[in-house]
Amino acid sequence: MGLDMYLMKKIPNNEDVELIYWRKANQVFNWFDRNCANNAIENCVPVPVSTYDLMNLLKDVNAVLEDNSKAKELLPTTSGFFFGSTDYNEWYFDDLKYTKEKLEEVLCDITEDDELEFYAWW
Repeated sequence: MGLDMYLMKKIPNNEDVELIYWRKANQVFNWFDRNCANNAIENCVPVPVSTYDLMNLLKDVNAVLEDNSKAKELLPTTSGFFFGSTDYNEWYFDDLKYTKEKLEEVLCDITEDDELEFYAWW
């Protein structure tokens, strides 16, 4: 068990496409919770997100990677059952590097008209 999270692209009359998968990156969960769901993400309930949201997440990730002291302000960890570590350590920053890489790929491949969802399971 653990915190598994997905950024999905909705495809009408077809199977949704997984764009990004995260495992126990609770700082990413917390960002989506605060910025896209009004602190109300529920287990297994999709949250709509926009390309603008993803650009803002990438902006915050880049800011923290450039200046690690901004981590607690821009991308704070959060605790929860099976959410993983709340330490600001190598794993935390590795998750951000992965997130940066994946967001850059996704933002090159999607349009503003694409319907996107963030989904968390714990």
